[in-house]
Amino acid sequence: MTDLTEATVRRDNPDRAFLHDLLAAQMRDVRLDMNPALTSLRATLLAGSAGALSVGFTAPDYSVQGNGVVSGGTLASMLDFAMALALLSQLPPGRTCATISLAVNMIEPGYVGEFVADARVKRLGARVSFVEAKLHDAARTRCVATATAPFAVFDVRG
Repeated sequence: MTDLTEATVRRDNPDRAFLHDLLAAQMRDVRLDMNPALTSLRATLLAGSAGALSVGFTAPDYSVQGNGVVSGGTLASMLDFAMALALLSQLPPGRTCATISLAVNMIEPGYVGEFVADARVKRLGARVSFVEAKLHDAARTRCVATATAPFAVFDVRG
């Protein structure tokens, strides 16, 4: 890891710091209420290590389309959040990330209820990192969707 100035360390992504603390303490089943979208999806850190996380989500009733399945946008959001969190969990203090593009493949219909996203960093880069994720039903018997994404990696701005 490169030397970070004291000012850079003080400017940190609070989500990155929170995840780092959870993983260092080997915490599991912790609600991730860092923003309203994660709260609405009842995001929960199920398990993980730096760069690889399992995150639980609950698809709410209001995410269902007229055909009775959870909207693709909701499923894509779950995958995007899981990948961003996995990457944040591996970044050093003072660094953060943002999705550059998102490729999602819907494999099976998703129904209101619980989901588990398993996300892992495939390549950690100084400016661009690559992450992948799979979204399963709660029993992990059906893979509902998969995703890959490049993420920009940059310093937190003060």
